[in-house]
Amino acid sequence: MCFLRDLGGATALAESCDEGHQLAYAGIECEDDEHAVGALFEQRREANGWSDAALVEDESCLAERRQQIDIPAAAAKAFQEMQIAPSEVNVQPPDGWTLVNVDTIAFTESQPRTMSTSLFGIPVEIRAVPSNYSWDFGDGSAPLVTSDPGAPYPAHTVAHAYAKTGEAIISLTTTWHGQFRLAGEPTWYDVAGEGTTVSSSGSLEILEARARLVEDLYGG
Repeated sequence: MCFLRDLGGATALAESCDEGHQLAYAGIECEDDEHAVGALFEQRREANGWSDAALVEDESCLAERRQQIDIPAAAAKAFQEMQIAPSEVNVQPPDGWTLVNVDTIAFTESQPRTMSTSLFGIPVEIRAVPSNYSWDFGDGSAPLVTSDPGAPYPAHTVAHAYAKTGEAIISLTTTWHGQFRLAGEPTWYDVAGEGTTVSSSGSLEILEARARLVEDLYGG
């Protein structure tokens, strides 16, 4: 950047500036094996507009072997270390039993898991967002993979009909992808990598419904 000055008859000018200007700031000088890293400033969106810029980190010289500040990479690492609460498995009928050849409905919730942390002194939020669900109904059939979490009856989208009696446990593997945003900002940004959680229902008894004739005690 250049600023106007009174040349005072001088003929020497900064090469990058037009006549009548001089270089306003050339940056800090670093050693040959170092590189300059600019200062880091932060502004926050407030009710009446943006706040004044606040200095978070001074400009500095870093040796080439040192890693530059990389918030997305740090956010990806924080996501990989995040403890993600597994998805809860809900089943209908809800009382621990179901019938052969009748749809058994399964569903879970789709809420992201969010945590607050600080990266390089900057407050950020990291969240895990479910991207797909793999349902294993515990009877040897192939897992059902869906992109939605299912729903309770009658709007259900995930269901399975058991072919024979017995017992089964429904297990759910949820795949999560990571996102981050600066605290207080509206926009989330994706980070590399993904995580998985595994959860299961209680034991489910599979029964067979049988019809039988009964005596009409009232003579109808």
